[in-house]
Amino acid sequence: MYRLAYFFLFVVLAPALPAQTRYDGQIAAIERMLQQGKYATAGAQSEALIQEGQQQQLPNVEAYGNYLRGRALLENPSSTANQRIAGVRALRIASAGFSEVGLTAAADSVAARLRQIAGADSLGVVSKLPTLRSFGRPRRQNEEALDQTALGAIVALQNQEIEALTDTQLRQLLRIQQQDMSIDSFRFQALNDSFALMQQDMLLEEQRALTQEERQRRNFFIVLALGVLVALALLYLRYRSSQRFQALLREKNRRIQEEQKRSNDLLLNILPHSVAKELKDSGKARARRFAGATVFFSDFVAFSEIAARTEPEELVRMLDGTFRAFDEITERHGLEKIKTIGDAYMCVCGVPEPDPDHAVKTVRAALEIQKYLEREGEFTARIGIHSGEVVAGVVGQKKFAYDIWGDTVNQAARLEAAGTAGEVTISQATCNLLGEHFYCEHTGTFEAKNIGVMDRYRVHEKQLA
Repeated sequence: MYRLAYFFLFVVLAPALPAQTRYDGQIAAIERMLQQGKYATAGAQSEALIQEGQQQQLPNVEAYGNYLRGRALLENPSSTANQRIAGVRALRIASAGFSEVGLTAAADSVAARLRQIAGADSLGVVSKLPTLRSFGRPRRQNEEALDQTALGAIVALQNQEIEALTDTQLRQLLRIQQQDMSIDSFRFQALNDSFALMQQDMLLEEQRALTQEERQRRNFFIVLALGVLVALALLYLRYRSSQRFQALLREKNRRIQEEQKRSNDLLLNILPHSVAKELKDSGKARARRFAGATVFFSDFVAFSEIAARTEPEELVRMLDGTFRAFDEITERHGLEKIKTIGDAYMCVCGVPEPDPDHAVKTVRAALEIQKYLEREGEFTARIGIHSGEVVAGVVGQKKFAYDIWGDTVNQAARLEAAGTAGEVTISQATCNLLGEHFYCEHTGTFEAKNIGVMDRYRVHEKQLA
């Protein structure tokens, strides 16, 4: 019955109780505890809510806490009489709190409910509390007369006892009273001394507390400083470690870049740039056909005789110096070196990038090579040049090599073999591609193996006036 009444009271009062928004969840949780019969837990949570309201100075929250605490004590079937009285007091405090914050309707409803509870039989202890009227009832006249008679008899007996005392007894009694007064004085003084000692102890305890607080504050700052130092040390160590790691990473990246550059340079030294890029991107380089290209072949005269009378190391040195000069000249004129076979040197122009001036550039490079050999070379060479269609590409799976194939290559080789030492021998096709800056002198025909009869020309570059 009381649970239904309290539930009705909560429904009526809930809209009028302005608890703080952040306490709504806590209040709702306590209400659920009361509905589930968890009265002890609800009472503890209600007391915590009362303390929160006092600390935060929220009278409405404190009043709501007293209201819930009163419900927890009154609705609990196992509550004692004193606990039920405490519950009634909590509801009275809640009613006063609601009145203080201006919730008059809520306060009147709680007060009316208190009057209803006070008249219930289940709260017999409360209904039996003494009222103010019972403490203030008038005394009867015979009782007052008896008190006056007894008081008069006591006074008379005391007077008879005093008259019966002798002077000596009076003096002794006086002396005893004086001693009692001295003892009382000593006791009073001892009490004052004890009070003073207590004050001193309190002062000492206060001083000790202040000293302890100061010591704790000092220890806290010492620990804080040590913590900051440790944190800074860790940050510094991490920074140094990061710096070392970055330095090692930069060194590794530099070495990797150097190795990559060395690999790229080596690859470019073996293959043309476009072919090397295609090979790196796709893993292979497809063969291509070039309609216009000029092939260059050179061979040293009497190389076998020179090799027979020269030490191998010296011969290699001579070849290296000569071919280095050939490389510099052909690269400067835009020719692509293909390979060297013994004392033979082979290059091409117009491959792998098409060049409309492939014949002119090749002839000029050949004439410059003959001038170099005549001026400071250690060999004499025959050079053959032919222009036409070639196929170029990379062959093999290991030790890649860029090479060219076709009849143009074979005819250039045949022209070199039929040429004259110190001269540049070209074909009719190459002669037709040269401009007015060159003079082509026909030197006859020859039988080329697997080709047939071929015309050959000696080429000279005209001197500008």
